[in-house]
Amino acid sequence: MTVPAAAPPRRPAAPAPPATAAPAPAASPRALLWWSLGDRRRDLLLASVLFSTHQLGEALVPVLVGATVGGAVRSATPASTLRWLGLLALDFLLLSLSYRFGARASVRARQHTEHRIRMALARRVLRPAGGVRLVPGDLLGRASGDAERMGAFAGALAGTVAAVVVLLGATVLLLRISLGLGALVVAGTAGVLLAQNRLSHALRRSSGAEQDRQARATALAEELVRGLRVLKGIGAERAVAADYARGSEEAVRAARRAVSAEGALVSVGVLLTGLCLTAVAAVGGGLALEGRIGLGRLIALLGLAQFVNGPMRVVGAAHARYVRALASAARVHEVLGTPPAVPEPAAAPSPPPHGEPAGTGGARRTPAPPDSGPGASSGKTRGTLDFRGVPLPGGSRAEWSVPAGGMTGLVCADPADADAVALLLAREEDPEEGRILLDGTDLTALPLDTLRATVLVSHHEPVLLPGTVADNLTALTEDTTAVAEAAHASFADEVVRALPRGAHTTVGDRGETLSGGQRQRVALGRALAARPPVLVLHDPTTAVDAATEDAVADRVRRLREHRTTLVITTSPAWLARCDRLVHVPAADRAVAR
Repeated sequence: MTVPAAAPPRRPAAPAPPATAAPAPAASPRALLWWSLGDRRRDLLLASVLFSTHQLGEALVPVLVGATVGGAVRSATPASTLRWLGLLALDFLLLSLSYRFGARASVRARQHTEHRIRMALARRVLRPAGGVRLVPGDLLGRASGDAERMGAFAGALAGTVAAVVVLLGATVLLLRISLGLGALVVAGTAGVLLAQNRLSHALRRSSGAEQDRQARATALAEELVRGLRVLKGIGAERAVAADYARGSEEAVRAARRAVSAEGALVSVGVLLTGLCLTAVAAVGGGLALEGRIGLGRLIALLGLAQFVNGPMRVVGAAHARYVRALASAARVHEVLGTPPAVPEPAAAPSPPPHGEPAGTGGARRTPAPPDSGPGASSGKTRGTLDFRGVPLPGGSRAEWSVPAGGMTGLVCADPADADAVALLLAREEDPEEGRILLDGTDLTALPLDTLRATVLVSHHEPVLLPGTVADNLTALTEDTTAVAEAAHASFADEVVRALPRGAHTTVGDRGETLSGGQRQRVALGRALAARPPVLVLHDPTTAVDAATEDAVADRVRRLREHRTTLVITTSPAWLARCDRLVHVPAADRAVAR
């Protein structure tokens, strides 16, 4: 049975982000928000110019209408009236085209801003040094809702610039009609902005709380769906449903507070804008009654007063969008600013000790013979692990070695010690004291990608990737021979034959469509197929029956001949195949034999 032959055609892997890509700034949420707009300056500038042209064209409509009516009242000729009407038609054509292409540029800026934020989050979460401990539901909320709010601010920014431009233009036109009217518009706009600035702090707090509550509810829903079988088995459906109901109610209350704060902010702006425009209309009407302006100017004045209502509301609402975007930027900044779990070496990547190209941690592995690395000419097998004075959670201090080229069993009296060793070898954590050496080199001195391309740790809880069984078995290599051998050794080929669609069967979220034993065998096959120089297996077959476990241990032993393998387990089937055993008591020094 050849698993890759049953797998569907695989899409080409997406290229990794360039190493020179500028990281998101960690200075402040405000800096992050403006950084997100950085590479869309051209679109934002184009949209601002086109929207400004559209708004100025709108502002000219009442002026042109007033000029046409005023000329007709003064007994203008039909030719002059047609000229004014032609100018009005051209104005409508210009403002229509300006809005159409300006909207395109604005949408591009919005979408690219959202994409840039999501990519920054993905780079940080997938950074080899780790450190981000948020649950997937919370991360999903930040990559969706918070990124959308920041993108919405980018999309509205050009409209805000255009609104400011048209307010300045309308003010100039009103100043030509009356100095007092222009001053009134300026004072009214300043009053709106000042009042909204005073109210924005409450909106920012409530908006951040709303996003937090929504993220918690999303994370809780994800956990409930994932553990639904277990919950039904223990009869805990009502209890967890009540917990989710409370979380949802908290999210709804937080959303109401945020909407109320935003409504108060916008309503104050509308009220002050209406009062300002009422004052403009009253003053203009008084000037017309006094005979200081004619009918045409009065029409232009009233049209401008009606028109500037829209730009003033846009300027007022823009502050609310900015505050909400800033609250979302703070949540994204929290993730991007999370310190790494382990330090990354500052030096340039050094050649890995087994002849593999550096930086292959994010790419598929190319299987290599065990003696292809440095030292092959001397016939020396590499892959020795040394623990020197490393404290473990159970109270012992690790002082033992894993020889190269053989299978070593690690028996831990305390399960916490077993977990700790797996995390330390994967460099998801670093020891507080002591050193761990790979062929004499401290693990902390190796680039993380190089280390993880050399030492592959298969944890006790197997996590399968979305897709099919074949996708998981071939996730780390494209070598069909290696995959077939690994599937046979791990009994994953038996899993494929037992499934209704064979290798095409989808595994669901984290492998939920498979049983525990099936997940373990597929995960073990994936690890074996990579042919890593050093393989660490942590209780790889605890959900498999005894007969199958014994056969798997025997096949893995033969497949990993001359390669370094560390099996962290208490299983007699695995320990019987080991060349050397290391016992880790709960509070004493480790004993090797």
